[in-house]
Amino acid sequence: MYQTFPIKITPTSDQEELLWILSEKCRLLYNFALAERKDAYSNGIKISYSKQQNDLPKTKKQYPEYKWVYSKVLQSVLKRLDANYKSFFSLKKNGD
Repeated sequence: MYQTFPIKITPTSDQEELLWILSEKCRLLYNFALAERKDAYSNGIKISYSKQQNDLPKTKKQYPEYKWVYSKVLQSVLKRLDANYKSFFSLKKNGD
C-alpha cells in the first residue's frame, strides 16, 4: 500500500530556467556563508546561524537578485550549513 503517490513533474523551459537560477542563488549563498565562517574561524571568531540569518536583509539590499528567492529558502540553506558545520566539528572532536 502506497502512503505517497509519486508524481513526475515536467516544468516548462521558463520554469526550468527559473529553478536553475534559484538553485544557483542558494549555492552561492551557501558558499559565501561557508567562506565567512572559515575566515572567522581562522581569526578565532565564532559565527552562529542567527548572526548569518540576521545578515540576510543586508545581503538582499547589496545583491537585489536575492529578493527573488523566498526568505525561508535562504534560511534553510543557512540552517543546512550550520548543521554541516556542527557535524564536522563533532566528528573532529571525536577524532573521526
